Amino acid sequence: MMDFRSVLRVLKQENRLEILRSEITLEDEISEICLFENGAQNIRKKLYIGNIEEIISWIKAEADSPEKGAGLSAIIGIKERDFEDESVSRHLAYSLENGMISNYALIREEHTLKALHAVNNIMQKKLKTSYQVTELMALAMRGADLKSILKVSEKTLENPVIIIDAGFKILDVSSMEDIDDDIWKANIRRGYCSYEFIKEVHKIDQIRPFPHNSDVYEVNCSFSAYVKSCSKIFHKDRLVGYVIMLKKREIENALIEEYLPMVGSSVCEVLLRTKEHKGVFGSQEENLIHELIHGGDEELIKIRFKINQIELPEKMSCLMMKTNEYLNSIQATTFLKEQIKNILPGAFCLEEQGNLLVICRLSQDGRLTSEEERRLLGLFQQGVIHMGMSSPCTDIMALKDAYGQSAQLYKISKRLQIEKEIMYFSDYSFYIMLSNLNEKDLLQYVHPALNILRKYDQIHNGELYKTLQVLVDHQSQMVKTAEALSIHRNSLSYRINKIIELTGLDLSSNEDIFRLSYGFKVEKYCRVAV
Repeated sequence: MMDFRSVLRVLKQENRLEILRSEITLEDEISEICLFENGAQNIRKKLYIGNIEEIISWIKAEADSPEKGAGLSAIIGIKERDFEDESVSRHLAYSLENGMISNYALIREEHTLKALHAVNNIMQKKLKTSYQVTELMALAMRGADLKSILKVSEKTLENPVIIIDAGFKILDVSSMEDIDDDIWKANIRRGYCSYEFIKEVHKIDQIRPFPHNSDVYEVNCSFSAYVKSCSKIFHKDRLVGYVIMLKKREIENALIEEYLPMVGSSVCEVLLRTKEHKGVFGSQEENLIHELIHGGDEELIKIRFKINQIELPEKMSCLMMKTNEYLNSIQATTFLKEQIKNILPGAFCLEEQGNLLVICRLSQDGRLTSEEERRLLGLFQQGVIHMGMSSPCTDIMALKDAYGQSAQLYKISKRLQIEKEIMYFSDYSFYIMLSNLNEKDLLQYVHPALNILRKYDQIHNGELYKTLQVLVDHQSQMVKTAEALSIHRNSLSYRINKIIELTGLDLSSNEDIFRLSYGFKVEKYCRVAV
């Protein structure tokens, strides 16, 4: 329930009891208090309180016994004249060396009764706190929501409780009624901690580093009316948020120190099973990018990027990857992330709705380098089934639209049956536009020449449709078109003349070429058989 060191700390800090000297060699849990009257029996997990004469008599008796003591913990009252007595020090040293006493503290003899009452109160409060902690954990395990956990916590701590994530976004508050601090009222309405608070926290962290565990510490900002008792929330050694108690009313430190970390543990259980809070379990960068792509507050996001010294590339893009079902495991996803970061140095990678989303740097032409593309294509052999790259962007707030673009490319890849290719939005934007239109109406806008050529090819087993398509794709350049079709230029001229004869097309007309270009794309999108 409580160790010896903690008992001494409470006695000194809360009961103002002077500890003359102490020796602690074994941190053992204490669950019971006993007066040292007739010696020590069944001493494990017991704390004995007595005077120095009784303790020394017991040490002498034990010294003559075949069996030595088993690690007694004791608070010992001593007279001032005995404090410097060499025989007293010798007996205590002997008891430590021989394992009779593991932990002891010397206090003034007149404070012995006060110590007994104080320790008894400590243990009673500890017992009550343990019960409250058990109730809280049971509530979380029974499936309570975040608000219920916080309301119970506020009732126990008698102060408002706020939960924020590692990026200073406010996830929930026990209740607004008891919060009269204008700064925190504004924070809660906005959904994020103020810039001043974030800056103050980072300033404190630089001067006096915060604990790397859930131990309670205090933040006292000059602009806020209340001291904040804080405890970090961890999941698998990763910081995911903070429990903050606004200290409006004085309560015992022992309760805060034990209960507040348990609030964090209970909150973590709730967040793990709540879909809308899945993002909090990523890194700080992942949390902020998650906020970006879901349209968080622009000003606060930029402040949080600056405070956390996170820099995104000047020209960047969203690359969305889909994987086979068998890769949907923590180990496989982690391995894939490592490979991506190796291929794309400086990239930010997070999981989003079952996909991997990568924020990566682009070259000046708005694409990946040929070497990066080559290495990424190798991932298709390792379970990746789709890669879609958004248009380039230079403003972090444009990443929301970029994410939407990359997500749309997967639908187009299925429609056009595109596999093992990095799809750039700029290459397929026309098809995405088509996907937002009624398919039944699209074909009426196709140039009639395509239908004429398709029917002619079906009857004569020809390739006029394909010839015209390649010619349009190569901007009417005869040499490149002939090379792409692997035919002689004279054969190409014959085919073009036949196309003009059948359709009446003017291949020098920019309007006809434009209509033919989008017509081929429409027929491809609508899966018109050629």
